[in-house]
Amino acid sequence: MLMLRPRAQWPALVLVVGLANGLANRLWGDGWLMSFGLVPANLLEIVLGAWLLQRSGLRAPQLRAGLGLLQALLLAGLLPQLAGASLATLLLALLGQGPALPLWLQWFEGSAVGAASMLVLVLLLVDQPWAQSRAALRDPRLWVLAPVTLAVALLCLAHLPFPFVYLGVPLLVAAMTVDLLALALLAWLVSVALALALVGGVFVPPPVTADWQQALVFLACTAALVPPQLLAAAVAELRASNQHLLAGRAELRRANEGLQQFVRIASHDLREPLNTIDQFSGLVLSDHRQHLPPDAARWLQLVHSEARRMRALLDDVLQYAQVRQDELPPPAPVSLDASVADALQALAGRLHATAAVVQVAPLPAVRGHAPLLVLLLQNLLANALKFQPPGQVPQVSVDAVATPGWVLLTVRDNGIGIAEADQARLFKPFQRLHRRRDYEGTGLGLALCQQIAQAHGGSISLQSAPGQGCCFTVRLPAG
Repeated sequence: MLMLRPRAQWPALVLVVGLANGLANRLWGDGWLMSFGLVPANLLEIVLGAWLLQRSGLRAPQLRAGLGLLQALLLAGLLPQLAGASLATLLLALLGQGPALPLWLQWFEGSAVGAASMLVLVLLLVDQPWAQSRAALRDPRLWVLAPVTLAVALLCLAHLPFPFVYLGVPLLVAAMTVDLLALALLAWLVSVALALALVGGVFVPPPVTADWQQALVFLACTAALVPPQLLAAAVAELRASNQHLLAGRAELRRANEGLQQFVRIASHDLREPLNTIDQFSGLVLSDHRQHLPPDAARWLQLVHSEARRMRALLDDVLQYAQVRQDELPPPAPVSLDASVADALQALAGRLHATAAVVQVAPLPAVRGHAPLLVLLLQNLLANALKFQPPGQVPQVSVDAVATPGWVLLTVRDNGIGIAEADQARLFKPFQRLHRRRDYEGTGLGLALCQQIAQAHGGSISLQSAPGQGCCFTVRLPAG
């Protein structure tokens, strides 16, 4: 194939092909003038098709996609044939052969049908690895479909009034089951059966009353050969996409498992020294603070506080990594009333310290996972208690609205609020909108809430403005 060779080699290759083509015509019985007089038209088709394919960059992998195969058929199976038929008609006219239109149609039909039946087969055989071609040709399904396809083609051509309608049926079946190369081989067998039927008189085309009607046979043959090849290419593309998707999912699963394993190990290995630092610094502060210089006591208090903050951060990181939708058990009915009660119980110390007022309306049941929903509510309520102006008593309300198939759970507070420009990054991990010395935290609470909501197939959103508090809405499946 010229398209696979450097263009510097084309002149020599074209010369060899031209000589071989002319000698083949002479052996077929044509005179010397006729044998070599039409060689330029054949060479034009070959060179133009190779140039268009090479320029487009189409190779065997691109043919295994519907759009790529269609482009190849247009570039190498239609445009060169139009040019070749035009040049051949001109040359035949110079040689004094017949009317132009019938000659042009005859040449174009023969070349185009030949390209439709052999182009894909030849391109795949010469361009893709032989191991891949051998595997496709060894497919047992091919050798079952081959005689069936050939028999159906011959029977239809011999006995049915509109045979081209049925020629493509076995090819369509094959397109869904075998490789594109195997399908291209079956399409070539159908074209061979058609040629044998025409030569042997088994199939006689209907009579035509005008020269242009000869094109109808070409259109019918093309309709039988080309669509199955396009379908096979689309199926091959779909299979490749599915394999790529499955491989990506497997790789993602392995990465997630590795990440979770790392987080578990890191949390365990880091927790022990942090616990030691926390416990011993706390003991020194409680038993020997009065014997320490003021600066040393202040620094030791900072060590104690940072150790506790680091331990809380490790807990949040571990919880965030563990919330994965594909690892959760099947959802079950969960009472939101009970979940809110458990979350408030976990925050009893903060509620007492802040004298917060929490109003909880009767809540419906949802489908989900109770421990995760308690964790979600605990984080939302903790934020409502934490982000308050100095000296203000927190006022928090928890309510829910039932909609078809969903429950909209709202947690509203009277806190400092959040500017709209900052809300976009609020649910990202480790994003803090305030200084740590003003409001403690790890920056993972709302990211964890979003992870839990999404693990339930729902979502979380925020409505807020500075000085007007926050209203978080969690969308959960109804129970």
